[in-house]
Amino acid sequence: MIVQTSLLHELQQARARGIGYLMTQLRRDGAVGNPEEEGLAPYYKALWALAAGGQAEAGHRLASWVARNVLTEDGDFAGPLRGDGHNYSYAYPNAWLICGAQKLGRFDITARAMDFLLLLQHAEDGGFRIQRDREDAPQDVLCSSQGGNACLFTGRIAEARNVGRFLRTVWEAQPDPEHELFFAYKPGVGLRTEFPEDRQRLFSIRSDTRRQMYFNMGIAAAFLARLSMATGDREWAELGKRYLGLAFNVLDEMYETAQVGKVGWGAALIYGLSGEERYFDLAARVGRALIAQQTPEGAWDNTGGYTTGAVRTEVTCEFIVLLDEMIGGIAGA
Repeated sequence: MIVQTSLLHELQQARARGIGYLMTQLRRDGAVGNPEEEGLAPYYKALWALAAGGQAEAGHRLASWVARNVLTEDGDFAGPLRGDGHNYSYAYPNAWLICGAQKLGRFDITARAMDFLLLLQHAEDGGFRIQRDREDAPQDVLCSSQGGNACLFTGRIAEARNVGRFLRTVWEAQPDPEHELFFAYKPGVGLRTEFPEDRQRLFSIRSDTRRQMYFNMGIAAAFLARLSMATGDREWAELGKRYLGLAFNVLDEMYETAQVGKVGWGAALIYGLSGEERYFDLAARVGRALIAQQTPEGAWDNTGGYTTGAVRTEVTCEFIVLLDEMIGGIAGA
């Protein structure tokens, strides 16, 4: 209990420093950063971050800016202020915006936006496709899991169950999940397990390779934990544990990357449901890794030296949310 209390305090302090930095990026018109040049990167995670940091006034000002400038009549977030940075993960930022707006009670945004987002969910497979205008586009774990979170936050339980079914299909197709987790799925074809070697990290997480997209297993576990809470079905939490299994086998290098954040999210929520110490230990190690990566100004950067103002704000917003989610998961155990 002493260890848990100490960790929670550390996570709360890091969250507060992150919010302090984010507040310096707000504009008088309610926007964040410079979306005219940077697109949605500086703001699409900020609604949820502001809600998580107790900054409701700033959150509502940003929500109103989004509603006026980015939300379309059909419920998409589109136009010049969106940009094209997520054309191959289209559902992902839409789902972030929905979750954040729902946290703030901005149903004027979420009702319409959910109607559009669900157009991107595959009717048979249950996953969310990565492209807007191609119905046969691949589905992946990242877009599907965050789309599933948006479903849960807005009470679309049947659609969320379909995402769970998709993640179960993806898991059951894994040939060697203790060493490699594949996360892209093509309708009518199945799990993508063959690709050029120089594109490997775009399709799988390998336990023996550096700079992997570790977040895929973390967000799957986080969504599945939430789905278990919403339905009372423990099967989903058990599936979440399986997705996190690779986290115990990967290189320690994972903890030096920004891509570790969502692993802590999933681990904390699974710990909150199961009380199993191995998930607390995983969440704690990730949490302290995030704290170690925080800059003196309270921000976070992406891994690998690729840093712009928009990237810094985007990563900072995400880690504020993940810290808040981890605090809730651990405290609720």
